[in-house]
Amino acid sequence: MTSAIETPQAVADAIAKLAASDQNAVEAFIDELKGTIADLKGEGSTSTPMAEAAESVDEFTNDEDNDEPPFPPMYESGEDFDKAADLKMTASDLKSNGDYEGALAKYTEAVQAAEPSALLYANRADCLLKVGRPRAAINDCDAALKMNPDSAKALRIRGTAKKEIGQYEAALKDLSASQTIDYNDQAAEDLKFCSEKHIELEKEHAKKRNEEEEKLRKKAADIKKAQEEAKREAAAASASAGGMGGTMPGGSMPGGMPGGMAGMMGGLMNDPEIAAGLQNPKVQQAMMGMMSGGGPDPAKMMELMQDPEVGPVMQKLMEKLGPMAGGMGGGMPGGMGGMGGGMPNDDDDDDDDDDMPDLDDIPDLE
Repeated sequence: MTSAIETPQAVADAIAKLAASDQNAVEAFIDELKGTIADLKGEGSTSTPMAEAAESVDEFTNDEDNDEPPFPPMYESGEDFDKAADLKMTASDLKSNGDYEGALAKYTEAVQAAEPSALLYANRADCLLKVGRPRAAINDCDAALKMNPDSAKALRIRGTAKKEIGQYEAALKDLSASQTIDYNDQAAEDLKFCSEKHIELEKEHAKKRNEEEEKLRKKAADIKKAQEEAKREAAAASASAGGMGGTMPGGSMPGGMPGGMAGMMGGLMNDPEIAAGLQNPKVQQAMMGMMSGGGPDPAKMMELMQDPEVGPVMQKLMEKLGPMAGGMGGGMPGGMGGMGGGMPNDDDDDDDDDDMPDLDDIPDLE
């Protein structure tokens, strides 16, 4: 008997990371490979076919949800071949008459009387299948095929038994192999049935795979969309912070603003032209430079009004501010105070001209 093949730990760890359905599929495939390898290794084993057949009871056990009775005993010892021959003849007659339970009992006595052949195990398996014990039939067929791998009868009965318990893939393999050795009409019908079931299962598996792949694609698309939205929100927040608040300390003009002025500046920032203009580094630097002395510099303001980039923004600001920006004569509360009188006004008292010297009184210095 060959030793059990253990799954490497690395492979077991990888399988554990799979989904439950995928784990079952992979483990089933590995079990089938182990069985094939064990059969191949058995060719060079020192165990006798009879010893291996006796141990096969431990290799194929009833499932927990199976109601089958225990498997019938396998050969252990005995050399009464005459008794075995008589029992086999009696079993064959009972089987021909449809008494499968009686035939099963006689075949079991024959197995225990002397070393059985592969055909004897196959005949008992046939009776087991007829009385509704497919797993026990598979066990007997396994024993027969260890003794004679080319037993068409054992392959056919095992394939039919596997079909009965829903193992359609394994049934296809056994039935196909049996038909290549010895064609059988009933086996052909079973093979057709298993082929149709195989196609149905493949379609179901493909559908499940497509559904899982669709879920993964949708999840990836949702993640990408969320990332893009997060980037847009971050860019919008950065752009908002990059305006006057991002350049001037405290998000306001030097000197601070009263509550009303702060609300007015908030309204100004809602104007797309003003908001866009204040994003211009040159405009930001000009505004800071104009306010560097603690209040607006009239001369600097007049100079900036001529600048093609700064001037339109300042003009737009003055239009929005309305009366407060008119000539800047009254000055702005807080930060922009101090401009009163800074800019000449046509309505000023002409008496101011008396303080200026007469140009005719200035001597010619040439």
